[in-house]
Amino acid sequence: MKRLPAVAIIGKQNSGKSTLFNRIIHRRKAIAHERPGVTRDTVEEKVTWNGVEFLLVDTGGYSLEKSDPFAAEVRTRIREAAREAAVIVFLADVDTGPTSEDDVLLKELRDQRSKMIVAVNKVENDTDRWSLHEFQSFGFPDVHAVSAVHGSGVGDLLDDVVSRLPRKAPGREEKEPLSIAIIGKPNVGKSSLVNALVGEERNIVTEIPGTTRDSVSLRVRWRGRDFILIDTAGVKRRARTEHGLDRISSFKSLESARHADVVLVMLDATSELSRQDSRVASEGHRARTGVAILLNKWDLVEKSSTSADEFVGKVREAMPFLYYAPVLTISALTGLRVDRILPLAVKIEAARELRIPTAQLNELLEGIIARNPPSYYAGGSGKIYYATQTGIKPPTFTLFVNKAAYFPRSYIRYLNNQVRKVFTFEGTAIKISLRSKER
Repeated sequence: MKRLPAVAIIGKQNSGKSTLFNRIIHRRKAIAHERPGVTRDTVEEKVTWNGVEFLLVDTGGYSLEKSDPFAAEVRTRIREAAREAAVIVFLADVDTGPTSEDDVLLKELRDQRSKMIVAVNKVENDTDRWSLHEFQSFGFPDVHAVSAVHGSGVGDLLDDVVSRLPRKAPGREEKEPLSIAIIGKPNVGKSSLVNALVGEERNIVTEIPGTTRDSVSLRVRWRGRDFILIDTAGVKRRARTEHGLDRISSFKSLESARHADVVLVMLDATSELSRQDSRVASEGHRARTGVAILLNKWDLVEKSSTSADEFVGKVREAMPFLYYAPVLTISALTGLRVDRILPLAVKIEAARELRIPTAQLNELLEGIIARNPPSYYAGGSGKIYYATQTGIKPPTFTLFVNKAAYFPRSYIRYLNNQVRKVFTFEGTAIKISLRSKER
């Protein structure tokens, strides 16, 4: 699949880039907060405007503050995003007027000016509009006045953006990218894993827990297939996220897990499993996404011939609800078994899309029931007349029975496990629902 043309929003801290990004995509994906410097990594989302598709990219705020340990990393990512973009929206702030950060950033990107559009944010009254003449010093013939909060001027800005984008030639429909969310507690190595999978330093990786705040989406191509890697912020305990950015970041991470195709639950193999690990891991299970468990930092573990089995046993004991999820020991730092992750995600996707012919399904169930028929329960004995698959992602099966109340949950689990022995369904839950025969 050919990558969509990118439109990067750049500017100094607190100019409203994330608010504009959220306004354009019509949902709160990027964290918009009054504290400057909240966005550090780039955040991407596909957008369609007037029939033209493009990839909108929100970047960190440009800062010359020497006391900010991330400022240099953020500036590097802004330059990379600008270089890769087909169109750049340079966002200024009418409240501050032109600043030294604006001037320095424009000088750094002087070779990118031909694809740059200047927009001045927070223009909400006549006084603000009168102040727009100050931004003529940037040297651009046209300046868009917008209010990201209220939406005024955003439509005209997007009209200008898409008029500069290359038009995509018509062609056959391509398969949608496989979205993979990486979740876990802070500092388990999520950003390091994304960088290892992408093959370059795309996300900011430090030893400071909680470096990643937004859920960051990156596209990577492997064997002719596009993947969207979603690096999420570390999910902290609720007691530690009562207010502010930590709470927002944790919510965004869990939301990303619920909307992904496959969730990679990342655990630290050098630490004891905790209730928080189980809580984070349960998000993908509850959303019925595909799930795999990654034991990271395996290179730091003292190993024996039984180490892997022992660790997997501890994971199964702590997270029995993820009995179907494969467990992979890796090291994001050294690259140990990282090359197995994308093939595993593809395998899980195939399991989630597997369809079993009705005749084959009923033949299988007949043998399962013959070996262990439903026993007397709740005033009667259950009888299964017919079964069919009624959905995928996850695979869903409907059993037509005499009375659903005659089937205890233990018998449904038995059917689930027996079906899995034949078809595996690695990395995905399956749903079995009962429909009572109408009188």
